[in-house]
Amino acid sequence: MDGITGLESQPRTRALIDAVLAVWPEHRAYLTKSFRARSASTVEATERTAKLLGRVQDDNLKTLSKAYRWVCDMLMAEELHFRRNGSYRCSTFAEVNEAVYQGSDMRTYVQGLLVTQVLWAQHARSMDFYLHKFLPSLPDQYRHLEVGPGHGILIYYAAFAERCASAAGRDISPVSVDVTRRCVRELGIETPVALEVRDVMEPPSDGERFDSIVISEVLEHLEDPRGALDNLRGLLTERGRLYVNVPVNAPAVDHIYLLRSPEEAIALVESAGFVIEETLFAPPAGYTLARARKLEASISVVISARRAG
Repeated sequence: MDGITGLESQPRTRALIDAVLAVWPEHRAYLTKSFRARSASTVEATERTAKLLGRVQDDNLKTLSKAYRWVCDMLMAEELHFRRNGSYRCSTFAEVNEAVYQGSDMRTYVQGLLVTQVLWAQHARSMDFYLHKFLPSLPDQYRHLEVGPGHGILIYYAAFAERCASAAGRDISPVSVDVTRRCVRELGIETPVALEVRDVMEPPSDGERFDSIVISEVLEHLEDPRGALDNLRGLLTERGRLYVNVPVNAPAVDHIYLLRSPEEAIALVESAGFVIEETLFAPPAGYTLARARKLEASISVVISARRAG
């Protein structure tokens, strides 16, 4: 036994773990912590996502595992810089756009982040919230927009639902849009999905409105996240819902906007004219929320909100 328990009903999750451990056996201790005491709904969300991961990547789990390790190694280097300096390495979009979003490693980056949706406890809990709380709250025949769809799993879940009338995705990175497009194609989504390279900082077009807007792990990449949220508020219908997932104290090579606490994240969303309906604060594996706060560890902050007024 490898110490990772509770996977009897999760064959696809088990296969991914085995692939990762084959290229990175030292990662076993972390994965043991990450899969300890997951709720039944989180377990279900994890296995569903693991199944999709295999379909999108043609079951090339070795390639995915190598991409995942690349992401973890990069994040460790940025974590060391963050602890030594108390700030992210970069502070402007120009610093990271050419090197990351337009660079040759972007595809590896997106693939590695896809794996974290299954293996990281905080990402698994965030996916659970998205599947079992946010999507069911949307009105019938909702029009959906995701900013920064990346690996494509979130937009798939939204577009796959019978109640979805249309879906759109926008990203600053052509590589990211290509990855999303492949996900949509490989998973065979019947609902129309319009994908385009477009900056969230561009003002909304006249007449554009959506009942569901998702911006997951994007705000920390922006110099002006409040401006982005202002634009999204103008796109959201009166009956619509906004889903935000933003990490605090979470250094990465392309993170430039530092939020220090979940409360700062909530205040940011509220300042853009939204009313918070529900939240989730998800610390990483091995941390309680209290300990993560005390040590200023990363916390995934998930927010469901509607327009004020």
